Amino acid sequence: PLCDTSRQVTMTDNAHLRELLMKTAWSIGAALVLLAVPALADNHRGFYAGIGGGVVTGDARTPYDEAEMPVVEFSAGYKYNGLLGLEARLGAGLKDDRDISSDYFLTEREADDSLSEIEREVKTYSALYYRPEITNEVARLYGLLGYAELDTQVTRWQGNTGTQADDSLSGTSYGIGMGWFVNERLNFNIEYRQLVKTDDYRFETYTLQWDYRF
Repeated sequence: PLCDTSRQVTMTDNAHLRELLMKTAWSIGAALVLLAVPALADNHRGFYAGIGGGVVTGDARTPYDEAEMPVVEFSAGYKYNGLLGLEARLGAGLKDDRDISSDYFLTEREADDSLSEIEREVKTYSALYYRPEITNEVARLYGLLGYAELDTQVTRWQGNTGTQADDSLSGTSYGIGMGWFVNERLNFNIEYRQLVKTDDYRFETYTLQWDYRF
């Protein structure tokens, strides 16, 4: 039907717009990090811990098509210097993401008209990263390269009957982040990461995070 086609086009356009806005924000933010006027000294070597939140997104043509699954995340690490840092992450899902309109759902609905809804949810994930960074007096630009494990769950609803399927994925994980020094010990960070990528799935995460330097 024409209305379904229009809805799919609109959702695809929205996804492209979100991606463009994110890339623009990262470009502007990176420039601000590198050009910022000095104000606070970098909090150098030592242990730190953090907490944050964000969303994990899924890949098209999978049950996680257009998924935006909210998560909470905890971090702990040690910075020796700008080129040598190690960081661990642990995250958990906050709620499921309902799907009744993605391309994947509509295709599945055509094959099975009893399908009423698909729920997608992050259960837990963990990761270990090597973290190099560049800093000036007010901010830092850092990279993340490591390994992650991710557990997710999909529930296919047919009326009041739900069928669950669990996925456990692991693989290389990497990303980039920008942080600002709020004071000598507290930092505010924004991040993008490719959390896990396999032959069949790709999960990305966008997070906001606070960390405290001991």
